[in-house]
Amino acid sequence: MGQPSNRRYQAVRRFARRNDITFVLPERVYEELTVNASEPETPPIDTAIEEGWSQVAASLDYSHGVVSRTMDGVQRYIANADDRPADEIERADPALAGVAAHAFVDGTADQAYIYTTDTAAGEGAEAVLASEGYGDSVTYVNGFRFIDDLLE
Repeated sequence: MGQPSNRRYQAVRRFARRNDITFVLPERVYEELTVNASEPETPPIDTAIEEGWSQVAASLDYSHGVVSRTMDGVQRYIANADDRPADEIERADPALAGVAAHAFVDGTADQAYIYTTDTAAGEGAEAVLASEGYGDSVTYVNGFRFIDDLLE
């Protein structure tokens, strides 16, 4: 989305505030977004967290079978879609589905919207969580389309 001065960033912030939404990021995604945190500017995700419309999820509890199965299943789904070994798949993408699974198991959510620009990760999250019985509770939102729609 770019820096807070960017139109895309501002559109997502407006959407979150108008709809009283908090975007929840897995720790792995947060780490990816702050990898260049040595730069003098505050990373945009930290600004979003300070403003209250984003937060980093608590560490995932892999002892919950649904969480482990979901992350492994999404990793395999992406590997199959990309035709590469599962152990080469970045764990941040499956972690998006893992956060949703964790929230379902803990009872802190009954609906999850998975926002990602990785189509295989989004479709995999829907498919795997559906196989776990959460099919009506999960929606993949293509991140590119989402932002384009906000800017129209």
